[in-house]
Amino acid sequence: MTLRLPTGEVTVLLGEQIVRRRLMAMLDETSGAPAERVTAEAGTGVAERRRRLEDAGGAAIVLVDRLTDGLDATGRRAVLGALAGVAARGAAVLVDDDDCVAALAVADGTLRADPLRGLVLEPTDGSVTPLEELYRAS
Repeated sequence: MTLRLPTGEVTVLLGEQIVRRRLMAMLDETSGAPAERVTAEAGTGVAERRRRLEDAGGAAIVLVDRLTDGLDATGRRAVLGALAGVAARGAAVLVDDDDCVAALAVADGTLRADPLRGLVLEPTDGSVTPLEELYRAS
């Protein structure tokens, strides 16, 4: 599968959870451009999760795979807030997060796993679909 993500941007994966999980599992961080997958176990603190993001900042593609699982709303915002800094170094950042609202707050675009259209890259600037519709559809 060839997937081209915008560099220097945070892209949030939307769609049914099972489809998002399968897509993230299919993405292989060992082939193609230098990529790094960032995950965390449930007991990992906010500082450690942010450090993992910082450590991944040199990769061309950063796969943020449910990094906020187990955190409260404040912790999720703190971790997701670090994504813009990773993208600013030129990485293409793809995020799969169960809290789509929090993830969309820091996103430059979305990658929707749509059963009819396949994978559709959409900006969050309102030029394609209003943010409210993206949230309802996720």
